[in-house]
Amino acid sequence: MSARIEYSGGIESICQDPGALAPGMTAKLIFRLWDDVTPPVTIKIKGPDGKIVLDRVIRELPTGSPQSGSPVTFLVATAGVYLVDVKELYGQVEGSAKLTVS
Repeated sequence: MSARIEYSGGIESICQDPGALAPGMTAKLIFRLWDDVTPPVTIKIKGPDGKIVLDRVIRELPTGSPQSGSPVTFLVATAGVYLVDVKELYGQVEGSAKLTVS
């Protein structure tokens, strides 16, 4: 099984180790910022069935750098397309991604 991710916007979503991702496993997301982002940031993830898998407000986006927080994690319950929306709570910078798990 494998996964791939496509993004658009000022915040890039990156899936750690997408080649090993399969249903029943935990997905780990970090982010790359192309614009200045002012915290807090909201993260919403919808599963293939359209239901919200994760809805969280965080202070800092995990970037994978040594001083960064832990990756955002969620359970990949089934194969399909997971929609990731990330945006500033009080600003206009946002990003969206499609994580396809097969």
